[in-house]
Amino acid sequence: MHSVRDGPTFQGLGTARAHLEHETAMATHRIRLIPPVLALSLAVAGGAPAQARVPVFTLDRGAKEFAEPFSAITQVLELRSGSLLVLDDGEKELRLVDLARGTMRAVGRQGGGPLEYKVPGILLPGAADTASYYDALQQRLLLVSPQGTPVRTAPLGAVGDVASMVSRMQPAGTDAAGHIFGQTTGMKMPTPQSGAQSPMPTFADTIQIQSLDLRSGKTTRLATIRSPVAKLAPKMEMAGRNVKVIVTAPDFSPHDIWTALPDGRIAMLRGGVYQVRFVGAGRAETTGPLIAAVAVPVTAREKKALVDSVRKVMDSAMAQTIKQTAAAGGNQGAAPSFTAEVLEPPSWPANKPPYTSLQSSPDGRLWVSLSQPTGNTTAKFDVLSGTGALIAQVVLAPGERLVGLGRGTVYTVRKDTDDLQYLRKYVLPRMRD
Repeated sequence: MHSVRDGPTFQGLGTARAHLEHETAMATHRIRLIPPVLALSLAVAGGAPAQARVPVFTLDRGAKEFAEPFSAITQVLELRSGSLLVLDDGEKELRLVDLARGTMRAVGRQGGGPLEYKVPGILLPGAADTASYYDALQQRLLLVSPQGTPVRTAPLGAVGDVASMVSRMQPAGTDAAGHIFGQTTGMKMPTPQSGAQSPMPTFADTIQIQSLDLRSGKTTRLATIRSPVAKLAPKMEMAGRNVKVIVTAPDFSPHDIWTALPDGRIAMLRGGVYQVRFVGAGRAETTGPLIAAVAVPVTAREKKALVDSVRKVMDSAMAQTIKQTAAAGGNQGAAPSFTAEVLEPPSWPANKPPYTSLQSSPDGRLWVSLSQPTGNTTAKFDVLSGTGALIAQVVLAPGERLVGLGRGTVYTVRKDTDDLQYLRKYVLPRMRD
């Protein structure tokens, strides 16, 4: 078993960060490997023009619901056949669901074999109606056929070298040609010094958005954005075999978010300004129109809810870190203990940000999740055209959350009184760009 000084300390921090990222994906319905609590770290842009009149569609009736429940759906990917790849984090399983026939089967199996996978990860659409699953733990892609059958795995780098893993781009999306898009972590692992307390990893102020061509192996830098990690100001205190990770909760300050579009462009919302910036071939940049937003005040309730959510995520991450560290060490002595402390930020802005997440649909539109007051269970989304113009607003049924976008379709999850989750499909009304 490694000592606290020569490895697990940093692996523990990396594991905590991975779980922060994964929890955020579930909370914001978009699995992106960034620290979760920062999905909310945005700011309201001032001076916006009057809100344009657009149609509002409320999805609260006419849904087709799959009869069998799930434990914890994190993502749904629609294939051209109409079948769905469903990632169930609770069962740690990929499934192929046919809503029309009411059938479901497992896709591959868990493990480290050639056609196996581990959870957590994300589903990515591929070229020619293929799909892939990014296996974060094994740093590889599991390629899936249009029929939902595992075809092969494609390694993205060596596994086991923490420093190498955190320096690589973490996949987050694809385009219609099959290029992989992702962002770097901005995290640099230190070199342990003999006889000295292990230094902390460092986090860059900025990170890169990159694309990867799997055929050539070429990685291209597309844009630089502010790091979502640096403001957490993570610290680590060690006393013997006791490790405490200390972070500062986010304060709703401006945050940069992005997504990849099917045509190969990336779309960004930066600095709390509700105006999409596009980067295309040759890194040429264009901007869409400025969009008005409704201010959501940051009240005492908002502050408490955010800090409490960060504490919950950190406690869960520390518990998982202890479990994995103990398993890695076997019976070679007591494993180190990991605890977390979450500090409140020194100040808060007057308003919450206008948006909380950004994702694209297969038809090239952008879906922007809008900020809501704490306690509001009705999710709202602005739908933007491929030029960044507002064309519609979609409101989900109370308590439902978005887990996937198809070709004119929306997939949501509802919970019953036993916390079992049911997958629902809505057909969108026609929208005009």
